[in-house]
Amino acid sequence: MDWPNLLVALGVAFGVTATAVLTLWLVSIRRQDVSTIDSVFSLIVLAAVAVAGGAMGAAPAVRDVAVLAPLAIWSVRLSGHLAHRKWGEGEDPRYTRLRSWVAPGRPFHLLVLRKVFALQGVTLFLLSIPPVISLHAPEPDGLGPFAFGGLVVWVVGFIFELTGDRQLTRFRSDPANAGRVLDHGLWRYTRHPNYFGEVVMTWGIFVVCLQTPWAALGIIGPIFYTRVILRVTGTPTLEKKLGREKPGYAEYVDRTSRFWPRPPSQGKPRQP
Repeated sequence: MDWPNLLVALGVAFGVTATAVLTLWLVSIRRQDVSTIDSVFSLIVLAAVAVAGGAMGAAPAVRDVAVLAPLAIWSVRLSGHLAHRKWGEGEDPRYTRLRSWVAPGRPFHLLVLRKVFALQGVTLFLLSIPPVISLHAPEPDGLGPFAFGGLVVWVVGFIFELTGDRQLTRFRSDPANAGRVLDHGLWRYTRHPNYFGEVVMTWGIFVVCLQTPWAALGIIGPIFYTRVILRVTGTPTLEKKLGREKPGYAEYVDRTSRFWPRPPSQGKPRQP
C-alpha cells in the first residue's frame, strides 16, 4: 500500500466532504431551510470517493467499478427519491421542531451546524474511507469472493430500500390513508424497511471493498452510520414523529420488529 498517496487521497475526500457540507450549511442559512442537505447527502459520498480516486490519475480497474457502481446507484437513486418527495414541501418538521430548542437571542445556525451538518459531515467522510482505500489498492485487479459476496448483500439492501420506498409512496398518495399506519408489504415485517435496506447496502459496499484487506481499517464507517440510523437521527426521530401523528402507531410498534425483518408478533409486544 502506498501510504503517502493514500493519506493524500483521504485528505482530498475529507476536503470535498467538508466543502460540500459547509456550503450546504451556508445555503440553509440563506434559505432558512435545514432540509437542504437531506436530498444531496448521498451524492457527497460519491463525489468524495470519485474525486479522491481520480487524484490517482489511473484508469479505473474492474475492482474499482465493483466499488463505484453500487455506490453510484445508491447515491443517485436515494438523492432523486428524496428530492422528488420533498419538492415544494418546505423545511422538514424535524428541523422546524429543532428551532424551538434555541433560546431567544441565540443563533440557530450554530446549533444546526453542530447537531446536523457536522454530524452528517463526519458520517459521510467515514463512509468514504473503505472505498477510497480500495481504489488505492496495490493488489492485482479482478473480482474475488468478497466482491461477489458484497454485491449480493448490496442487492438485498437495494431491493429492500427500493421496495419499501415505493410501497410508502403509493400509501401516502392515497388520501384515504391519512392518519393510518402502513403495515403491509415489507412494512409488515419491519417498521423501517428503507432504513434496513440502506444499512445493508452500506455493509455490502464495505464487503466489496474488503478485496483490499487494508479496507478493513474503514469498518468504522458502516458501524458509525448504522449507529446514527438506529440511535441518533434515523429511526428514533421518525418514530417519535409518527407516534405523535398516527393513533395506531403504538399498536404497530408492539407487533412489528423495529429493524430486522421478521414475522409480526401475535402475542407479547415485540422488543425494539
